[in-house]
This record gives sequence, structure tokens and C-alpha cells, in this order.
Amino acid sequence: MFAIIDLETTGGNHNSERIIEIGIVLHDGKNKTGEYTTLINPEKEIGGFISTFTGITNSMVRTAPKFEDVAETLLELLEGKIFVAHNAKFDYNFIKSEFRRLNIPFTQKNICTVQLSRKIFPHIKSHSLGNLCRDLGLPVDNRHRAFGDAAATALLLEKLIEADKNNLLKEMLDDDGTKLYLPKNLNKNALQILPEEVGVLYFHDKDGNVLFIDKSKNIREYIHHYFSKKTSDKQKLQLHEAIYDISFMLTGNELIAGLTESQEVRKLKPVFNKPSSNFTYKFGLFSETDMYGFQKLMVKMLEEDENPLLKFSSKFKAEKMLHSILTSFKLEPTFKKIDNALQYNSRLHNVLSRYVYPYKNCFIIDVGRGGSERSVIQIENNEYKGHGFLNLHISTIQMS
Repeated sequence: MFAIIDLETTGGNHNSERIIEIGIVLHDGKNKTGEYTTLINPEKEIGGFISTFTGITNSMVRTAPKFEDVAETLLELLEGKIFVAHNAKFDYNFIKSEFRRLNIPFTQKNICTVQLSRKIFPHIKSHSLGNLCRDLGLPVDNRHRAFGDAAATALLLEKLIEADKNNLLKEMLDDDGTKLYLPKNLNKNALQILPEEVGVLYFHDKDGNVLFIDKSKNIREYIHHYFSKKTSDKQKLQLHEAIYDISFMLTGNELIAGLTESQEVRKLKPVFNKPSSNFTYKFGLFSETDMYGFQKLMVKMLEEDENPLLKFSSKFKAEKMLHSILTSFKLEPTFKKIDNALQYNSRLHNVLSRYVYPYKNCFIIDVGRGGSERSVIQIENNEYKGHGFLNLHISTIQMS
């Protein structure tokens, strides 16, 4: 049984944005067996672009149920079903994040009809939902609304199943754990409890000592990818032979995962991790005004007491960031021929504000590991001092 799902949301980031509409078509692979659709009150404003794109306005969702009001219904509808969506990672992550806010675990096998259509219909140039339906002669009603797109995806799934002569769908659904090249001493049950969450993972030897630490935005996906192929690398083979167990620590977001990994490597000194170097900032990104009034970005070696826009441990990293800023935001020298100095400098200032934080002392607050929890990072005199987690219903913060 399949649950074919489409969502409309307030934006693209599942950690910070919210669902505004859900459309679900229940399907047995041949015929539709049920359907469900509802608007959702996202508890935040819907931007003008999203309203124009979807036709969903703030007034339409004001009296709609919140996600928590429909969570139990959704769990009942999705139980035992294969989660299907066009660009499934987007919809799956949003549903998962909404359940995480309610401290409800959610993990399901999922199928992406974009990936499946590329395998079954490789001759089709564009695998967007609209173009696939057009090329395959499938009717589409009410595009860019959740139920309309879910219904179109259901028709596409029927077509994909019908054309799937090589059992590609079954291959995607098979438990990929049986295809992994796992360490011979690893208890296979350790894989069953791995979450599809961001965090830090640990490989242990037979005595429980930590052999290797790494961070990942999806722990389960990381492990399956890590053991998906045989390796000829000598060090990886040695690690493979020594692994007896895997454990993990959830962090709620990737920034905390990176900070935790760095701290744990320094503290535990795993034999298969490269030693953490106490690097110093040697290069900086500076800005100065040229003879025509245009602000110019440049990389220079840091002198004592200099205060650059950004600091880097190597010239390569500094120049890579400079190139990224100039090309990503169209700030290359050629654009000085289009903008006047005032326009160009204003655009440059807006871009730099994304990277240069205006406060020397602050707390950076982000999503936590679930529910009302938030992560907190302390910055003092522009230096990282520690991080921890804050429960909105409790007044204390535990820092590490």
C-alpha cells in the first residue's frame, strides 16, 4: 500500500518553515483506495511569493487546524504505507520535522517518483511533475495545490508501475541492509535503531572504546552509504575489522553536530580520526574602496590587531570564500559596468551581512532535538565559548 503525498509550505527549509496544506492519495498500486486533504495553520505568516504561487493566503489558514490537531489522523493514514512523493526528500523531511516538534518519532520507507521516473523513463528530458504528466498524457488538475499534485503523482506512480519491467520499484523498496558490506563483528541489530536525524556517530571496538567519530545530517543514511561498497583503502579496512558496535548522539542541527564532533575528537582522540590541529587564523577577507568609489573585496595575510570582515586558517579557504561570494551574488568586477558605485556597494553590504555578524557577544539559537527544545551557542568577544540545549518550558540551559 502506498500513501502518495504532496505538501505546500511557507518555504523550503524544513527546520524553520511550516506546512500550509497536505494532500494524500492512498493507493494499492493499481487503484486509489482513499484520500485526505486539509489546509494547515502554520502558526507563521505566509509570504507573498508563496501565496501567489499556491493561491493559499493567510486568511485561508487562519482558522485551519494546526499540525498537532491532525497528527494522530496522519499517523493512522500513513501507518504501514510506503511514503511516495515527487521529490520525496522535501515532503518527507517536512512531515518528519513537524512530528519532531511534537516529540513523535516518524520513520517510513519512501519512494521518490523523480528518481524512479529517471530510471524507468530515461529518454524523457525533464522529470518535473508537470512535464512528466504532459509527456505521458496524464491529466493534471489544480497544479501547485497539495491534493492536485498528489493526485497527479498517483497517476504517475500507476504509469511507472505499469512500465516497470525490470522490478526497479521492488529493488528500491528492498531492505538495503542486506546489500551492505558490514563489519563481520558488528551486531546487525545496531542498524535497526539508527535514526534519520542529524547528529554525531561513533564506531566502537569490542571493549567499547571509540575508534572513529563523524557528523552527519542523516545518521542512518550515512551508515548505509559508508558500508555500501567494498573498500581497498588500508586504513578503512583496519577500521572495518575493528568495529563491534555503533552509537550516536542527536544534535538537532548540523552546526551543533559539527561543534560536538570537534569537541569529541579532541576529548576522546579516536585512533582512526585525524588529530585536531589547533589552527590559527592567518588570512583575512578585507574591503576597501577603489578610486571609482566601488568597495573591493580582497584576501590578505593577517597582521597583528587587524580586524578583517572574515578570518581563515589558510589562503585557499579565504580565496574560495571570496570566489563564492563574488560569483554566487553577481559581484564580479564585470558587474561594476552595470551598477553605479552606490548600487554595487549596497548589494555588497547586503551580501556581507549574511556572513559578518554585528555582535561580539551573543547567543545563537536554533532548532533542538525535538519538541520545544532549542539549541544555544554562546559567542563571547567573537569567540565560541560553548553550546547546549534549552527547553522553552524550563528556564535553565545546560552548556557544554
